[in-house]
Amino acid sequence: MGDTPGAKPEAHDPGGKVRLRLPDGVIGGATFSQCGHYRQALTRDWTPDGSTPRAVLFVGMNPSVADASASDPTCHRELMFARDWGFTRYLKGNVLDWRATSPKDIPHEPERAASAANLPALLDMAMESELVVMAYGKLHHRYASIVQTAIGSLASTGRPLKCLGLNKDGSAKHPLYLRKDTALMDFPHSSG
Repeated sequence: MGDTPGAKPEAHDPGGKVRLRLPDGVIGGATFSQCGHYRQALTRDWTPDGSTPRAVLFVGMNPSVADASASDPTCHRELMFARDWGFTRYLKGNVLDWRATSPKDIPHEPERAASAANLPALLDMAMESELVVMAYGKLHHRYASIVQTAIGSLASTGRPLKCLGLNKDGSAKHPLYLRKDTALMDFPHSSG
């Protein structure tokens, strides 16, 4: 997984136009596919010099416009949760790694919506993290097998799986519109 700090792939337009500046003192990183259609990893680090990083992984639906130098509203919100919880490193992966701001722009074919590099990247980030926050929202049922594989693989790392609540269908709530004091809860591994 190659880190491409500052990279802004132009080969693919994910459609979003809201790009937020990183907070002062936060160093960003991102890993994209060569074609720019996929983003496997996003990192934010504000660990004080001489301290050991405390990392948390958020697993969303799919990436949007965030890259090494700018965030999108969801990633910014999740970074704020991570800071409030005492973490010093935010990691972001997704059950699907196709870059699209609107879920309707994700390819219908599951094999195109998630690249072969996605699951290994998720597992690498999980192993670096103290806990994994499932935050993927409601995905179309055509992606159910990808979601179940991701959940099962993440659970097998032994890292605690948490979420910020569950939707009626058992999926993890998307964090963007949740209150900043929303409490973490255990994520049931069999949900999807």
